[in-house]
Amino acid sequence: MDSAHSQLEQQLQQVKKAQDVLQDNLGQTKRKQAEQEWLEEDSHQLEMEKQGLLDFLRGGWQGEEANGFHRYLEEQQHEEAMAWRKDLSEKRVHLEEEARTTRAEMHDIETKQASLRKEWNQ
Repeated sequence: MDSAHSQLEQQLQQVKKAQDVLQDNLGQTKRKQAEQEWLEEDSHQLEMEKQGLLDFLRGGWQGEEANGFHRYLEEQQHEEAMAWRKDLSEKRVHLEEEARTTRAEMHDIETKQASLRKEWNQ
C-alpha cells in the first residue's frame, strides 16, 4: 500500500508540474494576444493616417504623371495594408488556436488530477 501511495503521490506531483507549465503557457499566450490587439489598433491608426496623407497629396497633385504616380502609391499602400492585415489575422488565429489547445490540455490534466486524487483518497 505504501508503494502505491508513493506512486500516486509522484503522479500527482508530475500532474501538478504539468499543470503549472500549462498555466504559464496560457499566460504567455494571453500576453501575446494582448500585444496582437495593440498591434492591430496601431495598424488601424496608421492606416487612417496614411489615408489622410494620400487624400492630402491627391489634392495637391496635378497633371497626368502626378495622377499616375498617385494611383501607383495608392495601389502599393493598399497591397502593403492587405498583407499586413492578413499577417495580423493569421497571427490572431494562431494565438487563439494556441490558447484553445492549452486550455484543452489543462482540462485533461485537471481530469487526470481529479482521478488521481480520488484514487488517493480511497
